[in-house]
Amino acid sequence: MADDNQKAAKCFQAGNKAMEGNNWDMAVQMFSQCVKLVPHNLGYRQLLRNCTKKKYGDNKKGAGGLTMTKLMSIRSKVKKAKQKEQWEEADKMAEQGLLLNPWDAQLNVDIAEAAKALDRGEIARFAYAEAVKAAQKDKAIHLALAEHLENRGEYTEARKIWERIKIIDPKDIEVSRKLSALDAMQATRAGNFDEAESSKDVKRNKSADKSQSIEQKSTDLETSLRHEIRRNPEQVEHYLKLGAHLKTAKKFQDSYDVLKQALDVSAGDPGVREQLEDAELLLLKHNVDLAKEKADKSEDPEARKLVAALSKDLRTRKIEVLSAREERHPQNLGIKMELAKLVMQLQEWSRAIPLLQKASQDPRLKTKALVLLGKCFMYDNKLPLAKGQFERAVPDLNHDTDPDTYKESHYLLARVCEETGDPDKAVHHYGEVLVVDYDYKDARERLEKLQGG
Repeated sequence: MADDNQKAAKCFQAGNKAMEGNNWDMAVQMFSQCVKLVPHNLGYRQLLRNCTKKKYGDNKKGAGGLTMTKLMSIRSKVKKAKQKEQWEEADKMAEQGLLLNPWDAQLNVDIAEAAKALDRGEIARFAYAEAVKAAQKDKAIHLALAEHLENRGEYTEARKIWERIKIIDPKDIEVSRKLSALDAMQATRAGNFDEAESSKDVKRNKSADKSQSIEQKSTDLETSLRHEIRRNPEQVEHYLKLGAHLKTAKKFQDSYDVLKQALDVSAGDPGVREQLEDAELLLLKHNVDLAKEKADKSEDPEARKLVAALSKDLRTRKIEVLSAREERHPQNLGIKMELAKLVMQLQEWSRAIPLLQKASQDPRLKTKALVLLGKCFMYDNKLPLAKGQFERAVPDLNHDTDPDTYKESHYLLARVCEETGDPDKAVHHYGEVLVVDYDYKDARERLEKLQGG
């Protein structure tokens, strides 16, 4: 961490020097590096965003239409990372998109949502504010910023945003109630500061207020979004926002039902259909989790059978969904990887192998795809081919970052070397396993047998 801070400090100095000379390309490059090295530093983000805007002459549209395809790809990656709750990856990809268009409202919202999940409240505040500037009539973004400010105890600032919401939607009956509530919160907060015996008392009061109001805030937002749907039943965006909120609130059945309505309103839009499919898979997984929880508390064998049946249904549906997406998005190698993992569970090696061969063309997926290819060939009794895949994979494996894959791959390669008559290599790879885990499976016994005793 200290080393990253030192590197970022040097980039910061170079970025400042570039700014002084109006060399915006260099400034963007340097401050972008700062953000990568120290992602929790708000100042670096602010400098990066300002310099990127200068780079494009404050044109409010960034690099323009030529980068549309690249931005679409980035948006897809951000969405996937968010669905998997890989917040660091979502943050990193959204920052790449903002290098192309720093005024992109949705990418700024993506940064804010990732920052909230990573407990970077100041960065979330900044990103929401940037999104509001870029989409001054987008009520949902204003609501998100207002909620974030309120959660931070910034009631005066939250009130200002609600005043803007009142202008955006004068008919929203929730606005007046919310403004009154914020005034009350501000007055209560002031009173608590006067009456608190210590700063610890104030902190406890704020924590209690926050925990008590979080459910009400969620209900308020849901009510507001449902009100928007009633007012504009043909606007699919309202359904999508409500579906996303209900998912966050873990109301998975409600989220699925709303997105089903969204699909009807959108006349079968493929993007909306994919969101509905994601909600369906999430609901199925939730049902599996509930069944597992019940089975863990019960000795009834039927409960275990139910878990197995629901898990099978979830896998079957996942395969159906990913198979269709793999056809629609042939360039998305991540989908091929996920689909291959699922069909491997069914021992469909001939179906998994071509998917993994294509997935291995992505540098980010290459090593794990090669390991899975090695397993497929091994289980399909094609040992020379398995050996080749494992040998390509193991040089890039790292025990510190992925110990399980490291040990399993060296162990399986050793087993394949044994079977194909290459004892020296088998000894070497068993040794690689034992150096980091002396009790791993039967590696020690096999090594001793190969060494004659």
